[in-house]
Amino acid sequence: MAERPRTRRQHIDAELAALRSAPQVQSVASLERGEALLSGYQDELSIDETIYLLRICASGSQAAGRWLEGLQIARRGIELATRNHKLADKIPLLAITGNIHSFLRNFHLAIRAFREAINIAEQEQLVEDQAKLLQGLGPLYSKLELNDLALSTFELAYALAEKSSLPSIQAGAMNNIARQHRQMGDIEQAQTRIDMAMNLAQASNNKDLLPYLLHTRAEISATTGDFASALADADSAITPLKKRKNIPVLLRVLADNAKWRLEAGDFAGARARLTEAMSYPKNPSLHDIQEEIALTCVRLERAAKQPDAAFAALTNYLAARDDAKRVELESQRIATQFVEEVERNEARGRRESAAVNELTLRLIETQAEAQRIARQVARDPLTGALNRTAFETGVQRVASRGAQPVSLLMLDIDNFRSINHDFGHLAGDAVLGEIVERLRQSLRTNDLLGRFGGDEFLLLCPGVGPRIAATIAGRVLEGIAAEPVRYESRTIPVTVSMGVACAQSKALETLPYLIKRADAALRRAKLAGKNRAVTVRI
Repeated sequence: MAERPRTRRQHIDAELAALRSAPQVQSVASLERGEALLSGYQDELSIDETIYLLRICASGSQAAGRWLEGLQIARRGIELATRNHKLADKIPLLAITGNIHSFLRNFHLAIRAFREAINIAEQEQLVEDQAKLLQGLGPLYSKLELNDLALSTFELAYALAEKSSLPSIQAGAMNNIARQHRQMGDIEQAQTRIDMAMNLAQASNNKDLLPYLLHTRAEISATTGDFASALADADSAITPLKKRKNIPVLLRVLADNAKWRLEAGDFAGARARLTEAMSYPKNPSLHDIQEEIALTCVRLERAAKQPDAAFAALTNYLAARDDAKRVELESQRIATQFVEEVERNEARGRRESAAVNELTLRLIETQAEAQRIARQVARDPLTGALNRTAFETGVQRVASRGAQPVSLLMLDIDNFRSINHDFGHLAGDAVLGEIVERLRQSLRTNDLLGRFGGDEFLLLCPGVGPRIAATIAGRVLEGIAAEPVRYESRTIPVTVSMGVACAQSKALETLPYLIKRADAALRRAKLAGKNRAVTVRI
């Protein structure tokens, strides 16, 4: 018997059911269905159905890289929900708006969207939504280097989840707390918090969260120089991320995995991970990680002494960097256009509220600009390393975080006077700049690099004892001596000597003494033949 044709209402119901059952990773595929319903059945859709479809289309546009369109659709949904007093329906639309602005690096607009959503969730007593939104807000503060505010935001999310017995959200919030502690350089707290997150995830049998926790733990291990543990966790995270088709996080894990294998000297393993990462189609939404992957390829081939492959990798990196710049310019254009559209469409009666919001935004922007200027002032103008004052300030912050091992590495360029004499002072300046660039390739996120004076530099490594310090020193020596510095048409062979002083962080309270011991070790390295490191324990 032939199947009876569906009515328009039956078709709508069937399509909505299919959309609601589709996993999140299919948002791009769901976009076409949502657009078809909105355009072909607009008069037959309820307000709730229309708002839901606008949410689907906004999310799909975001996933497809149609950012301005996603912002415009989300705005339509927000306005429709506002007119019909459906406050809770505004929350996911505001979250999408915030996520798009975050990607476009319009952090002040993203913050405004998330804060509005959080206020609604609090007003409507939607604790779970509030906790999730706080975890979206925290990274925005972190990106603006408002680290204390970011940490307190994640802690509030955890407290809300704990109070409402939401163990999965607790685990996610604790994971973010661990990541924030790592970013702030408090490795001990980061390790404690990620262990707590792991226990919470296991207690709630949340296997979906496990790969993200493994990645965080891997990052923490890598920060301490424990690449074996980092790689074990990163490898374990890859398969479940593939199954979930979470390409952004998967690429991040692959990129970090390759970088750590390169640090550990596993060139073949690093190349395999990079090849896998580059097998995924290019996506403008992922331009930042794709650029990083391309740069790691350059560093790998240089380290492996493969000049032809290094040149090819460099060409790919330059292309990726150009793509990133184009995306950045497009992001700025979209942000400007979106703001202009919102301003044109806002009702006269809401101008006072908009003025208050603008004041808040300007405060955030001013704070961010002040921080940017402060960072510039803190830098040595020639090399970009921290100046002595900024380095000492950073040391004080490390000292205030409680007891932990620290290592201070003092390095001096071998025969630098001869370089200035034989090649000229401009060449000497170029050598200093290149040395700092090569040092940065060996640094961890929370390490401090400062110019002590002339051709002397200080490197402070929190949470690092003698064994790891020796590894770092060896990596620095090898990285600098691997190839000469090129200046104009000449090549300048360069090596450094290093003195390493290892102590507990309380020794930082008497920094001059620690520097004195590192300097003494440096002189011993010079006397022993240069291009080497000497370590002392305090």
